[in-house]
Amino acid sequence: MILRAVFVLTVLAAGLGFSQSPSGVSLTFDRVQRASQRNGSDLDLLSLRLRNNTPAPIQVLATAPEPGAQGVEVVHEIVPASGRPKRASGWISPPAHYSPINEATTVEIQPHSDLLFSIPLNHVGPSWRTRITFHRAGQDKQGLVDFTWADIPMNERRAWKKGSIQ
Repeated sequence: MILRAVFVLTVLAAGLGFSQSPSGVSLTFDRVQRASQRNGSDLDLLSLRLRNNTPAPIQVLATAPEPGAQGVEVVHEIVPASGRPKRASGWISPPAHYSPINEATTVEIQPHSDLLFSIPLNHVGPSWRTRITFHRAGQDKQGLVDFTWADIPMNERRAWKKGSIQ
């Protein structure tokens, strides 16, 4: 009985704080930040790390980051979460329309390393998530990895309240 409890706690603890696909590729939270755009307005960003925990390189499509952001912007898609949408006043909403950038280049992530990148804060929320497609270097195989609301540390979620980042 004790052994079973230890096993369950170990599995649960290992899964906290990041989304990992069975492929060994994961997305982890880095920080929330504000970047100044060219037009003088501010953009709230979510910085993530795409981790390659496999013995082979992987490739993703990426572009130059927003001014003031760190890393690159990895081409991603916004996917509705399963279940009923959670709409609450005072919280940011997903973008009305988002199209991945047309001009991108392939970025290779070496085995057991990561890539820091930023996305707009509203590309992840209580009822929507960010999905990244990656390719194994030199192969036609592709994989998917998601970053969800559950992957955001509880003490950071206040940033999703409208006007909360100063």
